[in-house]
Amino acid sequence: MPVFAIHYTYPDDNTEMLTIRPQHRDWLAQLPGLRVAGAYQPALDEVSEGEPTSQEPVNGGLIVVEADSLEDVTTTFDEDPYWQNGYILRRVVRQWDPPLGPWATGA
Repeated sequence: MPVFAIHYTYPDDNTEMLTIRPQHRDWLAQLPGLRVAGAYQPALDEVSEGEPTSQEPVNGGLIVVEADSLEDVTTTFDEDPYWQNGYILRRVVRQWDPPLGPWATGA
């Protein structure tokens, strides 16, 4: 089954967004095909190399799922409480075909 990486960009000030974090996490917990979900914040366990760009988010998340199609992923992720409440500034969904490791085709 194809693997997809979903990148979220959150607002710099996510104080209000955190009020619905329990609903978001409950939604994630029931997500079919969930492989991994995590968030990143400024200055937490970060190594940055190269020149920063203005497009780099301060707060965001990465979710990896298995799904049948890109359409299935976007339809499913439209139900995320963060998305429905406008807390995701940008969502990028990419089919990911890692050549090595546990998610590689045929692994």
